[in-house]
Amino acid sequence: MASIPRPGKVQAAVIDWFDRRFPLTDSVDEAMYQKVPNYANAFYYCFGGMVFILIAFQLITGIFLSFYYVPDAAGSPAPSYTSVNAIMNTVYLGWLVRGVHFWSANLLVVMIVLHMARVFWTGSYRAPRELNWMVGVIMLLIVLAFSLSGYLLPWDTKAYWATSVTIKIAAAAPILGPFLESVLQGGPTLGPNTLQRFFTVHVFVLPALIVLLMYVHFRLIRKHGISEPL
Repeated sequence: MASIPRPGKVQAAVIDWFDRRFPLTDSVDEAMYQKVPNYANAFYYCFGGMVFILIAFQLITGIFLSFYYVPDAAGSPAPSYTSVNAIMNTVYLGWLVRGVHFWSANLLVVMIVLHMARVFWTGSYRAPRELNWMVGVIMLLIVLAFSLSGYLLPWDTKAYWATSVTIKIAAAAPILGPFLESVLQGGPTLGPNTLQRFFTVHVFVLPALIVLLMYVHFRLIRKHGISEPL
């Protein structure tokens, strides 16, 4: 009777099976093992990593919240409002998940500003890294769009009127104002269509964009390395 292979042999066989079909080992080695220059040990070089961790928190907690959130503004009280109340008061640890989502969103904006300030201070935006600086600026705008679109989702009084003011500001823009108002509002007034649009952008469009840009950002960092301070 054949003996059962030890776990180590099984693990090696599985990895070998993957390596013959996909460069698994090489991909892990490239991602996990890379020499970091000594000057990168300074605390302010960790701001970018903190941004990545906070974005991961946002994505994970957002998935959990979407299991219970109902993007519907019809009726009174609206299902969106009642679902947020249920998350905070009924769902097990729902208050904690929403709290992490809320506070990490606020801290994310702060950390991105600090990270970009560090990049500017150390001159890391200069050639050949100017493209990565542009990608970072776009990511900042996407994070701000996350904050804007997510603010309406609780569908309470504060969220409603704050979003109404935001849409009016966009509507006051020259030439494109009416178009922006129509796109954001989704109708003649702020209502269910507005909530549906903000929810779609917040849950589907922006996460896809931020993940794609993070991949590009990290690939450019790997290509050019960590810049030396001035």
